[in-house]
Amino acid sequence: MKAKFAREAFLEAANIVNSVVPSRTTRPILENLRLTLSEDGARLQGTDLETLALTVQMSGVQVEDPGEVLVPAAQLVQMLRALTDEEVVLEGSLEGVTLRGEYSEYELPAEDPQLFPDVAVFEDGDSHQVQAGVLRRLIERVVFATAQESFRYAMNGVLWELDGEKVRLVATDGRRLAVADGIAVQHGGHKVQGTPIVPTRAMTILERHLGDPAEPVFLRIRSQDCIFKGSRLTLHARLVEGRFPPYREVIPRNATARITLTAGPFLAAVKQAAVVADPERGQGVDLTFHKNKVILEAASQERGGRARVQLPIEYTGEKLEIRFNPRFLVEMLSVLEAEDEVTFEFQGREKAAGFRVGSDYLYVLMPMSRDAG
Repeated sequence: MKAKFAREAFLEAANIVNSVVPSRTTRPILENLRLTLSEDGARLQGTDLETLALTVQMSGVQVEDPGEVLVPAAQLVQMLRALTDEEVVLEGSLEGVTLRGEYSEYELPAEDPQLFPDVAVFEDGDSHQVQAGVLRRLIERVVFATAQESFRYAMNGVLWELDGEKVRLVATDGRRLAVADGIAVQHGGHKVQGTPIVPTRAMTILERHLGDPAEPVFLRIRSQDCIFKGSRLTLHARLVEGRFPPYREVIPRNATARITLTAGPFLAAVKQAAVVADPERGQGVDLTFHKNKVILEAASQERGGRARVQLPIEYTGEKLEIRFNPRFLVEMLSVLEAEDEVTFEFQGREKAAGFRVGSDYLYVLMPMSRDAG
């Protein structure tokens, strides 16, 4: 097999697929990428066999001799980074692989591609279609709220709800909840059974490597796995086991006050106040709403610091007080546009608060106790 590649495009594809290659495994064959050359171009595949598999289709490849070979993933990436040529040539067989530029040449060991596990492909049939730009926004707005602790299995992913022409993504770590809604196109009778939870890592990889915002992304969710297909990337993932928490029960329904904030200025104010806060010691940021302003305050007894930030707002109600972990506010506000209007829903200083953006995004956050720290 033999082909000429644009080095930067080859390196980008190798980096993407290498993201699912396990760093430690009892099956050394999984440390490879499968490279397939055909008349249609080149295809790279990688998998950890347990959770994720990726296929990246590369265009603009000049295929001279079709074929298939396994290439050590880490070494391939390192060599492509080291080369400085705009174009590189790869030749391979069961005896080995040669990668060369104009003045440099590398040799790599190769293994039988028939030993590599099969990687799922997206077959024609019932599915849902979401624009890449919509899907990227949905993932960005919720994935940061997933749990990081490995023992909380059902929270280590994003819940998917598909209902006809609507798609909803939900994430929670038990202290906050993010819900994002979007438009999807249903093809055939594709329906989701149960409460499928897609792993956080799969969502992150997909969001990072989606193509043009207008590009259609097709998805199919089955009882144990899911598969997403864009113009060049196909991602297959095993669903997270467990039951997702009944998230609708914590959505605020009895707000005593609703206050409009602008995402950009609010984010800047939270960051300024958070400089002296230490949430791990119960020291959050206090928000006190007065007529036409909100005051953000934080203090640290250990560091001896104090911050007080005033932000003008449109508010004419009574004084309200609440304390939040500033990181949880910053992470939510950072995925919004600076000009987005955020409606803050207050239920009480010890009750969950809501932050809504339009009709398609909700962030619910538990306050910190003002008696802590």
